[in-house]
Amino acid sequence: MSAGDDRDPLRFAHYDPLDERRREALFSLGNGVLSWRASPPETARALGPQRPDDHYAGFYRAGWYDEAPRPAAPRQPGGEVTALGALVNLPDPFGLTLRLGDGAWFDLDGVERLDYRQCLEPRLGLLWRRLRFRLDGHELTLHEERFVSMAEADLAVLRWTLEASTPLPAVTLRATLDGAVENALVDRDRAYEGRRLQVHHLEGIGSDALIAAGLHAPERRLALASRTRVPGHSPRWETRRDGQRLVQEACIPWPSEGRLVLEKRVVVQVDDDLPEAPEAACAQVRGRLPDAPYEALRADHQQAWARLWADSPLQTPDPTLQRLLELAAFHVLQAVSPLSIGRDQGLPPKGWQEGYSGQIFWDELFAFPYLSTRFPELARNLLRYRHRRLDKARERARRCGLRGALYPWRSARHGDEETPPYQYNPLSCRWMRDNTYLQRHIGAAIVYDVWQLYLATGDEDLLAGDGGDLVLEIARFWASLAHYDEGLERYVIHGVVGPDEYHSAYPDATEPGLRNNAYTNLMAAWTLQRALDLLARLPAERASALRQRLAVAPEELDAWARIGRRLYLPFREDGVLDQFDGFQTLAPPPCSDLSADHPRLDWFLETRHDTCNRYQATKQPDVLMFRYLFGADELRALFQHLGYPLEEEAGRRTVAYHLARVTHESSLSKMICAGALVDAEPEIAWTCFCQCLRTDVDAPADSGALEGVHLGSLAGSLDVLQRHYLGISPGLDGLRVFPAPPAALPDIALALRYRGQRVEVDLRDRRVQVRLDPAATAPLTLVHAAGRTCLLPGEAWSVQP
Repeated sequence: MSAGDDRDPLRFAHYDPLDERRREALFSLGNGVLSWRASPPETARALGPQRPDDHYAGFYRAGWYDEAPRPAAPRQPGGEVTALGALVNLPDPFGLTLRLGDGAWFDLDGVERLDYRQCLEPRLGLLWRRLRFRLDGHELTLHEERFVSMAEADLAVLRWTLEASTPLPAVTLRATLDGAVENALVDRDRAYEGRRLQVHHLEGIGSDALIAAGLHAPERRLALASRTRVPGHSPRWETRRDGQRLVQEACIPWPSEGRLVLEKRVVVQVDDDLPEAPEAACAQVRGRLPDAPYEALRADHQQAWARLWADSPLQTPDPTLQRLLELAAFHVLQAVSPLSIGRDQGLPPKGWQEGYSGQIFWDELFAFPYLSTRFPELARNLLRYRHRRLDKARERARRCGLRGALYPWRSARHGDEETPPYQYNPLSCRWMRDNTYLQRHIGAAIVYDVWQLYLATGDEDLLAGDGGDLVLEIARFWASLAHYDEGLERYVIHGVVGPDEYHSAYPDATEPGLRNNAYTNLMAAWTLQRALDLLARLPAERASALRQRLAVAPEELDAWARIGRRLYLPFREDGVLDQFDGFQTLAPPPCSDLSADHPRLDWFLETRHDTCNRYQATKQPDVLMFRYLFGADELRALFQHLGYPLEEEAGRRTVAYHLARVTHESSLSKMICAGALVDAEPEIAWTCFCQCLRTDVDAPADSGALEGVHLGSLAGSLDVLQRHYLGISPGLDGLRVFPAPPAALPDIALALRYRGQRVEVDLRDRRVQVRLDPAATAPLTLVHAAGRTCLLPGEAWSVQP
């Protein structure tokens, strides 16, 4: 990416049915509550229940999971059954098409397309499409706009404007509400998915279509209302039911002015927001359908987005980079927004889509630095999701004979472990045992989130309240999981899996789990240190109250300090930090060029009855994660606290060793390297950053991008830009400014909040300037390589990296 590059990565100038599913995910719209894939309404089941697989009309409610029992692996013997939480594909209310006279129905895949444009406008929160086509010998132009309202949590709107330069025959309109939908987006997950909704009521009243449905759990209820409007006309709608689809049709003369407008307005509510009786629930959502003009609804929506952009400005003269950064921020704020506050929602890795069943992993770790310094209330709401499941995490630890809180690697509604027992390999058509539930490092990620929010806000109540509960109970877990090894004279942690999911057991082992995964052990030590630091920072009375609430005895604190100083890290004799005990004894990577175009390595090896567990090949570089998460000074202090000197030459060898063995088959891998390598390999870091931003934009049509955008990667790219390249990060003693911009990074300006004060950061002509907002109510301390600087409101300070 270079200044002057005017390509728009968020615009398509042609229609490609083979790429539609990926584009539908890339251009999905949301408001932190609802999520709507960008599937064309005229290719929905408006034309009938049997449609080609080029499109997928997904519509979702954040956090609305189903836990109906499913076979654990239908093609495996034994009849094992599991109940995994899966985000539910809601009824599709957006089906819309038309025909002229008795001609053929308008179908994007069936008409003669003369011109096609599609564009996402992140700053407006709009997706638009312009299509010029020929239908039954007549030329028409369709302009479509759609949005999921950032002003109203339960509202989505679709608008068509059709134009023709010559008179047309009478028009028959068809609108559908499809309740016969399934979860069927991800082919390899279909055994776990399928039909989830149970339709209780389906009704058409004039131009309104209503549906009430439920899930396996009787308390899970949904009601949806859709209204099809034809401004300036009052057509008579006829309704028929086709199974669990509602089909509404109306005939109107083609307007003499040559322009016809159609609108669909959709409202969704769930669970306790609804009365229990299906008919009453439908009546309630119908009453919430807005009567305001389309322009007013759109204006309210855009004003809400304008406020979000004003709180997170980011400008660069490079138009391509500008659009890519906007796309990243746009998708983060579509997954968690001000409308999410007060709702029980986490942050799924693919956004609110069917990828990974919409479950929650650790991806908020990559979003917290960005959210905490711009939208701390959104970050706090994500922590509440974790805190509500604290008792469940305590229960899981007790079942394992441990203390504290053991959070699951994958969670959904209840806080149970949601990792499927098997994963399907589409290359071999066999089922593979999934042991990634042993990723205990999820607890350290939650502590990292708490600490990032505290650094950005200085909120003592966070440490004394929910945040303190999380940090201390997770520290308690690590202390109980670690055990002392007499031979090493250090504490060790066994039976875990690191972020690199390609290694979950030793070759030919009968039990899963690894010994002393470097990332896990270091993060455990860091968590134990943060727990003690947290108590030391609180006033004595509040620290005592927290300890009493959690029954933390003095001897526990002594154990935390002891273990936190003596956890073992698997250094080799040459000073290279290994990924885990025994990694260096594995066979060399099975592919001579790990960056070559080949099938996913774990799938490919399994087709040969082999496994990644045998090889020094990683999906993502666990060891380099340290350099992404922590600044150089903090990382050096952490290693010194553990009694391991962090030697520069050994650090370079460690980086080179792990870079040579990474496949980058995780979407997070390039982003991690973009931040981790900024000092050691700045050119590689910049290349990884550019590739990371384009993960979904440049993805192949049949890649995982069709399941939802890679939200952790997009959020992490914003973090890399701020913390690693501009060098701006909140610290305990002030706002830290240690810039290291890559040579190819163009000028860029952004703003963030630190301890409630707005701070503007500007990279121009290779110089970084930090300015405290004139409206600030307190001075700002900057910590930098030359010492400290105190900024008064309106003052600026700059440095040449």
